Amino acid sequence: MNRRQFLLSAAALGLSTSAVAGIRLWPESGFTNPCLSGLPDELKNHPLMAKVWAGIDASQVWDCHAHIIGAGDSGSGAWFNPNMESWMHPILKVQKNFYMNGGCIVEHNEDASFVTRMTQLASEMPHGYKTMLFAFDWFRDEQGVADSKSSIFHVPNEYAAKIANQYPQYFQWVASIHPYRPDAIDALEKAHSEGACAIKWLPTGMNIDPASPKCAKFYQKLHDLDMPIISHTGRESAVKVGNQAFGNPLKMRKALDSGVRVVLAHCASDGCDEDLDHQNKTVKSFELFTRMMDTPAYQNLVFGEISAITLFNHAWVIKPLLSRTDWHGRLLNGTDYPLPAILPLISTKQLYREGLLEESHLLFLQTLRNYNPLMFDFALKRLLQWQGVGFSKQVFETRRVFDTELIKTKA
Repeated sequence: MNRRQFLLSAAALGLSTSAVAGIRLWPESGFTNPCLSGLPDELKNHPLMAKVWAGIDASQVWDCHAHIIGAGDSGSGAWFNPNMESWMHPILKVQKNFYMNGGCIVEHNEDASFVTRMTQLASEMPHGYKTMLFAFDWFRDEQGVADSKSSIFHVPNEYAAKIANQYPQYFQWVASIHPYRPDAIDALEKAHSEGACAIKWLPTGMNIDPASPKCAKFYQKLHDLDMPIISHTGRESAVKVGNQAFGNPLKMRKALDSGVRVVLAHCASDGCDEDLDHQNKTVKSFELFTRMMDTPAYQNLVFGEISAITLFNHAWVIKPLLSRTDWHGRLLNGTDYPLPAILPLISTKQLYREGLLEESHLLFLQTLRNYNPLMFDFALKRLLQWQGVGFSKQVFETRRVFDTELIKTKA
């Protein structure tokens, strides 16, 4: 791979110039996921494996952020924008190649190979561990009409539910419903009745302004159903359409003020946003996330979700998040699969240089990643420490936020 190809790949992955410099010219494990299967005994029985699972109740561990990859070749309705197949759109083409390789997807057998790989990875996790698979609604106009030309990909609710129902020992599912849809309330009630444990939004990629009055009825129904919403916050690098301002964490106040539990995906760990509380001021999105987390009225409603924080352009927030131990009961772990399997995005060596990992962790983590990126993501975050503080087990035992039956039992 030459310099031009390298920079194109970095741009496709959404890496900033500083992040590219951080790679130190070449990712530690190369660019290609080897897609190894069958976790070897030396990893299963490694002392660090025992350490990362110590004190954790795997039956309470739900990975609350995982994407479905598919092309609809099985009749699933999953869809990629055709531009992602063409070198006329090189960044989109490279993006798709990375997603396909990260998910170990076989061309012309995309749907089935995704499910095969995910179930294989899930089977290697401790009994009770589950992954929450995301549906993904279309980019829609102001009337709620689907706009495929502006959409990057689409995963129907029915397909996410089908996979989860087929493998209930491994998966839960998360519906994705655009609030501008004329049938949004009916779709929400249907998803809830069919077992969806949350709603997923990518405001920029779906054209949702979370502060719009158009969301009011949707928020009221979410509150009535006691259903949380997981919404991307901060800059969006992977799906570069729509209005980046819609990812501003402060825009989720309307939902919180309606009594909806809100999970701020990625803890707004990348980019800057307008400070809506101070005119003509722009600050890091993470500063606005901090304000939301520290608002007393939202203490029981707002959560931060730590998927993607180990990526190059997000990792600077790891130390602040570890240091805020008062937040740990409201931080939730997710993998953002397949991102942990896209090798250039995460450098364990860089995290070691930052004092967040021990050198003895590196070979274990790098080898584990080649076999099981779900296990790798979990192990990496369990091993992170700053000034003697790691993430508490509550960060990983996320089921309490999403399992309706468990919530009712504790009420």
